[in-house]
Amino acid sequence: MAFSIKPVLVKNNRRRFIKSLVAGTTVTALAPINIAWKDIEPTADIFKILPKHLEKGDTLGLVSPGGFITEEQLAETIKTVEKLGFKAYYRASVTAREGYFGGSDKVRADDLMHMFTNKNVGGILCTRGGYGSNRILDLLDFEAIKQNPKVLIGYSDITSLLVAIYQKTGLVGFHGPVGISTFNEYSTKSFEKVLYKPKKRYKYAYEREKDSENNSDFDKYTISPGKAEGELIGGNLVLLRTLIGTEYEPDFENKIVFIEEIREKPYKIDRMLTHLLMATNLAKAKGIVLGIFNKCDIDTEDAGESFTLKEVLIERLSTLNMPCFYGMPFGHVSNKITLPLGITAKMNADKQSLILTEAAVY
Repeated sequence: MAFSIKPVLVKNNRRRFIKSLVAGTTVTALAPINIAWKDIEPTADIFKILPKHLEKGDTLGLVSPGGFITEEQLAETIKTVEKLGFKAYYRASVTAREGYFGGSDKVRADDLMHMFTNKNVGGILCTRGGYGSNRILDLLDFEAIKQNPKVLIGYSDITSLLVAIYQKTGLVGFHGPVGISTFNEYSTKSFEKVLYKPKKRYKYAYEREKDSENNSDFDKYTISPGKAEGELIGGNLVLLRTLIGTEYEPDFENKIVFIEEIREKPYKIDRMLTHLLMATNLAKAKGIVLGIFNKCDIDTEDAGESFTLKEVLIERLSTLNMPCFYGMPFGHVSNKITLPLGITAKMNADKQSLILTEAAVY
C-alpha cells in the first residue's frame, strides 16, 4: 500500500514556528513527499497530517504500548479485527509481559515504530490501555512517524501517544476503541463513519449506555451554555495531567477539549482539573466536552462528606465562561464514539451535541 502525507497548515503557536525555522525545518524539506496543500497562511506553524482512510481488507497492526494482554485477549482481538473486515498483523512481542507492561519500554516502542514504517500495515490498533505509553515517548522516532503517517487508534493510556504524536508531528490520531473493547453496533458505526466512510460533516449520534438509567455517571447535562468551534484535543484526564511540563504537553488554546476518566473519586477529579487549570492554557480553550466519568461519583457511604462528581465538574468548569457539557459517549464505557485529535468540530452545549466539520482521513 502506498502512503502520502496530506498536511493542512494550522494557525497555532507562532513562537514554535519561529523556533522551527531557526532549527532549519523548512517547507522545502518536505518536497519529495506527495503533498496536498490547503488553506496556507503565513502565520501557520503546524502541518496537520491526515492519514489515509482505512479500507476493508487492509491490514491492521496490533500493538500493546501500555499494559500487557493475554493470548486469549489477543485471540479475541483478532476475531474483532476480522469481523470488522480487516486483516490482523502482529509480532510475537504483542503478548510480551514485564511486570504490568506489555514488554520492556524498548520492545513496546520498537513494535509501534515497526507498524508505522511497515508499508504493508494500513493502520495501527492498540490492543489495550493500562499504563506505560508515556514511558516510551522519548524512544519514538517522530520524524519516521511523520514520514509514514497512518491511522493510530486507542484510548485511555493511549492518550499519551495520540497527544504526543499530534504535538510533535501534526498527525491526526483517533481516540476510539482498543482491541479488547466491545465493538457493539454503536461503537462500530462511529468507527466506520470516521475512519473509512469519511464525510466533511459528521454529527455524532447519542445513545445512552444500556441499563444505565439509574446511574448518574451516564447522565447528560449542560455545565455552561453556548456554541464553539475549534480543533479537537484531549483524552483521559490522568494522562493529560501526566503530560504537563513535558515537551508533549497538549496545547488547549482555541481548541475544543474532550476529557474522560474512570474510577477516580470526586476530590481526585477536582485535584486534576485544578492542576490543568493552573499549569496549562486550558482556560483559553473554546469549549469542553466531557465524556463518561465512569465509577467516579461518590459511594453511598460518602454522601454528606463529599461533593458529588457533578458538583465538582460544575464548580471547576462553569466559571471558565466557555461552552461545556457532560455525557458524550466516550471513555471507559461500551458505547464509544471515535474522536480525531486535530480535526475541526462544532459543539453546542445547550443541545449537548458535537459535529465534525471536516474529514479526519483522506
